[in-house]
Amino acid sequence: MPLVIPSVDVKSSKEYIFTNQIPEKAVDKTQYITDIPIGKAVRASSSFPGIFCPCDFKSYQFLDGGILDNIPVIEVKKQGADKVIAINFKADDIDENSNMMDIAMRTIDIMGNKISEESLEQSDVVLTIATDKTGLLDIEKMDKCYEYGYQAAQMLIRDSSFLT
Repeated sequence: MPLVIPSVDVKSSKEYIFTNQIPEKAVDKTQYITDIPIGKAVRASSSFPGIFCPCDFKSYQFLDGGILDNIPVIEVKKQGADKVIAINFKADDIDENSNMMDIAMRTIDIMGNKISEESLEQSDVVLTIATDKTGLLDIEKMDKCYEYGYQAAQMLIRDSSFLT
């Protein structure tokens, strides 16, 4: 099964795709890395700026792929996917009880949503999940977030004919 994990080298400001196979449709300037251990690839792609240090691999220093491509629809399609389901997390609203961290995270959500617009448009289905103000590091809320995702997927399946 093809694997696509985007990451960004902070030194060169370029996107790299960690993959187990370079797609036949690779005609653009996308740079692929196939010789990285899966755990290292996930760690690199999860290195959220300002929270986690860049992940060193060879001469690179990788950060979260979402810096340039948070929803790699085009890369997944290059790998031969017939349908792509994009996951989009709903940005939390700001209100009178919001603090500076809430506002900072909302700002990052706004930037991320702008970066993801084209990918979402090219997706066959977009599953939007509300996370009820779950922060980036709120791992104690992981089960609740799983439930939010499950409920959103069930609603999408009931209300949609994308499976046909």
